[in-house]
Amino acid sequence: MTIDVVVFLQEMRNGFFDFFFSFISFLGEEYVYIFLFGVIYYTYDKKMGEFMAITLGLTASVNTIIKNIVGAPRPFEKYPDLVENLRPDTAGGMSFPSGHTQNFSTFLFSGSFFTKKKVFFYISIGLVILMMLSRMYLGVHFLEDVFVAALLGFGIAYGMYKVFNKFYVDSAALHRLYFLIIIVIFPFTFHINGADFFKSYGLLIGFVIGIIFEKKYINFTLDVKVIHKVLRVVFGLIIMIGIQQGFKILFGMFADEGTDLLNVLHMIRYFLIAFTGFGLYPYLFTKFKF
Repeated sequence: MTIDVVVFLQEMRNGFFDFFFSFISFLGEEYVYIFLFGVIYYTYDKKMGEFMAITLGLTASVNTIIKNIVGAPRPFEKYPDLVENLRPDTAGGMSFPSGHTQNFSTFLFSGSFFTKKKVFFYISIGLVILMMLSRMYLGVHFLEDVFVAALLGFGIAYGMYKVFNKFYVDSAALHRLYFLIIIVIFPFTFHINGADFFKSYGLLIGFVIGIIFEKKYINFTLDVKVIHKVLRVVFGLIIMIGIQQGFKILFGMFADEGTDLLNVLHMIRYFLIAFTGFGLYPYLFTKFKF
């Protein structure tokens, strides 16, 4: 039984492993993605940032849909006498497949496919394995949760890479494809009550609208001084986290956790994060020339 793997890993518990695997798990959380997308999209390669953002939004939405369909409990819920939840803040919702692992796998492999560098593939494989181990060590996922999630992440990254390369020269066709993805996922909003789904779906829509908006009305350049690139990332991080936390507090005043209203507000909040990051915030680059 795969619970034995989780128990075995937790039997190795000590202070170092608690810190190490918590840190690895943190690498798959939204603050890290906000920072990395800022670095990639604002300073390094807009095309790469667009591809990785859309792919991440898609895989996160797919992950939450599967989770709600399968409805599998987490190890600490199914075996409370054997497993301790060492990271409760990132263990909401269902267990299969692991969202951290799938999103992390998709992000890393989409970057590896885009750059076409073998060293990035090797690093990605190593980091994904560590993420798989961390989620089991922390008691929040079974072996099948992380294994399937890693495969899904790789498969979605590869599939989107092929599609993106095929349609990128025809931006109108690519944008129609983005909207088709949004439309296909939309019916699930009537059948899924999980907050993570609405956050992921809002993020996907925000990425799509923001990227199209930027291309049509802004088209900022990466040909700026290093100090300007640093400022883009720093101010971007402050603004995105400000939106994430500020609207979380604001919306929490109007709706209770688990209600349909709060789910819609979650979707709006994450739409604003993505749309601002990829659409509105870049306008400041051209407005203030940094």
